[in-house]
Amino acid sequence: MEKLSSLQKKHLHTLCKNNYYPPIDLSSCIINDDILDYIPEKIAKTHNVIPISCMGYVLTIAIVDPLNIATIDSLKLITLMEISPVIADEQQLKAAIELNYKRKKEAEPDTSLIPEEPGDTPQGFDQFQREQIDVDNVAKLSKETRIINAVNKILSDAVTMRASDIHIEPFENEVRVRYRIDGILHETKVVEKQFQPAVIARIKIMSRLDITQRRIPQDGRFSFKTKTKELDVRVSTVPVDFGEKIVMRLLDKENINLSIESLGFSEAAYKAFTDAIKKPLGMILLTGPTGSGKTTTLYTLLNTLNTESRHLLTIEDPVEYNLWGVSQVPVRHEIGLDFSQILRSTLRQSPDVIMLGEIRDSETIDIAMKAALTGHIVFSTLHTNDAPSAISRLINMGVAPFLISFSINLIAAQRLVRRICPACRESYQQDLSGNTEIPLQYRKKDAILYRGKGCSECSNTGYKGRIAVIEALSFDNTIRDMIIRKKSTEEIRDYALKNTTMLSLREDASEKCFKGETTLEEVLRVTTNI
Repeated sequence: MEKLSSLQKKHLHTLCKNNYYPPIDLSSCIINDDILDYIPEKIAKTHNVIPISCMGYVLTIAIVDPLNIATIDSLKLITLMEISPVIADEQQLKAAIELNYKRKKEAEPDTSLIPEEPGDTPQGFDQFQREQIDVDNVAKLSKETRIINAVNKILSDAVTMRASDIHIEPFENEVRVRYRIDGILHETKVVEKQFQPAVIARIKIMSRLDITQRRIPQDGRFSFKTKTKELDVRVSTVPVDFGEKIVMRLLDKENINLSIESLGFSEAAYKAFTDAIKKPLGMILLTGPTGSGKTTTLYTLLNTLNTESRHLLTIEDPVEYNLWGVSQVPVRHEIGLDFSQILRSTLRQSPDVIMLGEIRDSETIDIAMKAALTGHIVFSTLHTNDAPSAISRLINMGVAPFLISFSINLIAAQRLVRRICPACRESYQQDLSGNTEIPLQYRKKDAILYRGKGCSECSNTGYKGRIAVIEALSFDNTIRDMIIRKKSTEEIRDYALKNTTMLSLREDASEKCFKGETTLEEVLRVTTNI
């Protein structure tokens, strides 16, 4: 690093004096090993910095020139934290780096002479924490043609097989690659263990992640183009016993069909949704586990309402698909920009329709429901097993029953079942008269069911694509009154099933099964018997 000029030193002295950047005396400063882990020794020496302390998402570092924006930005990428610099003397800083990292190395136990005991895992996480990878060599290897081709093959095969996710999982002697196809993981190939660091590094370089940082999770994304389409790939890395596990989510913008008809809703669910979005204000809540298609359904509702006369705004973590004509705001927890803070600010933007990616706290739901009462259409998601259970969940979050009753128009629980491959579908007969797991009306002795035999079109799985099953609870005056009188979830569910058009998840899935759209096995796998 170049020495500072006398003018720069004078300027830094002024910054210290005005308390913009406080000075620190490193001459007798001993730094915890846990803090040193945030910045590897090689990075510390390259940039002439050392971590001092950490509070929340803010890492305090000692540096000679706190106005070196390039270094500060590099450290943000490496640590995934906000950087708070303090000014240190250059000679003291170099001595502190040498002293503290040397002490840290000497404090690490030498396991080379320790005999292996039964039950020990010497190649597990502890060894991974001590492992030193030659970053320069790995980076060089990741740019070799064979590594580039291997990663491209993993991606192109995933596109060919219609995978939504790619899992790259390191184990002791091999690296397993699995594709999630129609919601189910399928093992496809194994990467040789010797190429693990280079393959991981290649993906991290493509995602603009830090290849030197292997001890904390990282998130990134990149675009990937095949001969026929371009996809966005969302990347997540986490440290595991034998390296880093990577999961890549493939987002095919060209393949997303944003029409309610394409979702495969039953007639009752279709009417419930179309009636709800025609209302000038109110909230629509979607419930279900991760991967049940809630975001796609919300995007579809947004697309239906996306007209020149409306201002549509979303708050997402993260933004999955870019929708033309919609203002999409990403959540950024690292700087304190969460759902509630963004929602409070965006209400001043005069939106007509607001989509909240997820309700996570009572403050967010309170603001959202009041927005739904004051002239806005609000969409959001919640994690409950079925639609009526969302009411008790909201009450447990501290929402007043009258606010739930008057602000919500529709709560819908959603699941995805695999669709039978149309190219190899066949019918068969089965006795279901004694099967208590299916709705009563379908318990026939000579029931006609359908399945896929397996063919090249569906990679011999018998399934191709997925369709939604929906439990749509529309709020009528009776249900609103039951909520205000704090009736139980079971009472509200029983009333809705007997007196409205609502079908339970099991009933909606069974209806699709006997129409030949999915299999009985899928119905029983995905839905609960209510």
